[in-house]
Amino acid sequence: MKRLIPALSCRRLRYSILFLITPFLTISCLDLSTDDEPADPIVDFEWPREYYEAIWGSSENDIFVVGRNTIILHYDGSEWVVMDHPAQANLRFNDVWGSASDDVFVVGEGGNILHYNGSNWSQMESGVSIRLNGVWGTSPDNVFAVGADGTILNFDGSEWSHVNSPVSDEIFTLWGTSPGNIWAGTSGGNLVNFNGSEWQIKESGLPAVFKIWGDSSNHIFAVGSGGTILFYDGIEWTEMDSNTTKGLYGIWGSGTNTAFAAGLDGRLLRYNGEYWTQIQSATTENLKDIWGFRDTRYVVGGFGAIIEI
Repeated sequence: MKRLIPALSCRRLRYSILFLITPFLTISCLDLSTDDEPADPIVDFEWPREYYEAIWGSSENDIFVVGRNTIILHYDGSEWVVMDHPAQANLRFNDVWGSASDDVFVVGEGGNILHYNGSNWSQMESGVSIRLNGVWGTSPDNVFAVGADGTILNFDGSEWSHVNSPVSDEIFTLWGTSPGNIWAGTSGGNLVNFNGSEWQIKESGLPAVFKIWGDSSNHIFAVGSGGTILFYDGIEWTEMDSNTTKGLYGIWGSGTNTAFAAGLDGRLLRYNGEYWTQIQSATTENLKDIWGFRDTRYVVGGFGAIIEI
């Protein structure tokens, strides 16, 4: 476990360490793997203690974090900045994704969709007022957003429009490998797939699926409630032993033999290509998302948790 990343001082985050964090943010390691080195001491900074929901970046020097109270943070490799945007206050942003540093989308409550062109954020007309939970695309003119009531939207480069959905339960996440292979997971335990022309239910009766990630069409993970981890080999989905019953909200990896999952109560898991083990965490806050670039990996979550692992 590496350090907590620097946090805000007023509206800018700088590398000025203030004091060691109070003991209530530490976690007992009795039930964690002892194969890893001990976690570094947690260091406290004057950052916004918001609940961060999602993270995405185009490189280690271009990272976006979004969360509750309409917060958007940006990291340029040296400092973090709270970004200005036109969305109304007190909304929750649930996900962020981009095709490049000057083409970034954020989705959230009330059908809010924001777009960043590299200089400024602008409000987009989504055509809906329901909660949007996930955003992902294959190019600037093929972006999908998903949310409550089975909602699926598609952006063609000029406007957002409704797409026929095979489910009515809430869609939490989506991820894919190409315009003809996109997966989404729902609150009712459905895994649905887009084949380039229509969305179809491929699996049902599963626990709620909160996040999907993979590195190829035959190497995909899905995580969800009760410690659920599912794996897709290009043919079928199978359940993996996660060694936890804690809900898992984030999944990310850097190849077939390295993946990380994060969830409730600061739970962190690592996959070595054969099995999942728990690794030490620097917080007991709920962790919601993971993103990485090469050997740099970040986890975000509750009470301002932004951790480098």
